[in-house]
Amino acid sequence: MELERRLDRIALDRRWPEHRPSTMPVNALGLPVHLESYLAAFLDRTTGTHPLIDLLAVTGSGARGKYQHGWSDLDVFVVADASSLDGMRRILAELEAELGGVKLGLTVLTRAECRAGAVTSRLLHVLALIGSGTLVPLWSAPGLTLPAPDAATDVDVSLRDGIQAAIEIRRQLLKGAPDLRDLYKVTALLAKIQLRFAGIECPSDGDALTVLLDAELQDTNLVTTARTERSAAETLADMVLQTWLDTLPGTAR
Repeated sequence: MELERRLDRIALDRRWPEHRPSTMPVNALGLPVHLESYLAAFLDRTTGTHPLIDLLAVTGSGARGKYQHGWSDLDVFVVADASSLDGMRRILAELEAELGGVKLGLTVLTRAECRAGAVTSRLLHVLALIGSGTLVPLWSAPGLTLPAPDAATDVDVSLRDGIQAAIEIRRQLLKGAPDLRDLYKVTALLAKIQLRFAGIECPSDGDALTVLLDAELQDTNLVTTARTERSAAETLADMVLQTWLDTLPGTAR
């Protein structure tokens, strides 16, 4: 296993250039004040004289001013050594109340995992966004470099997520009462992946659905009402699923 990882690192060093991320302030994200305060406090406690982390970036809808209170999670990507987990756990517990009930989606990778490409397809996409400068972290350790996966690899590995999303949509539709939030989220994910194949990046769920279905979306309110109404959510899911299936050979409406 160790030999395989070393070989992966050698191969990726040639394909993926090293990138030194730039950073931006927390208040540039346009998040609710209590979440800005939460992130500022977390950074203050993890990036002092002896930093616990190497990098922190907000991902998902919160990364580009698309956060929606009561709907969005706070998704955070961190690069840190495994030895930092205990300290981070204590800090997270101390700050939990400041989230105000917002769900925190925290993902932690080590530098070694990033450099060996030992990441999921979604995290490879995050590294690609950071590498292209499309996603700007809130903090990065001085001198830190990360691999920047190329666009072709990013699109190629996204296919796996598209396959899984298409399967999950049908699982939700077959339920007597689908979870509307889960159905909407996975429908938006499949839309984002299809747009990625066309070289279009849409981090917002609503934007991705609207752009993908622009030619077919006769009901302009469908994307909004799908968040709360079952019939709209199922109609939207059917439309996005069909656009996916239409790309497959032998598919007929």
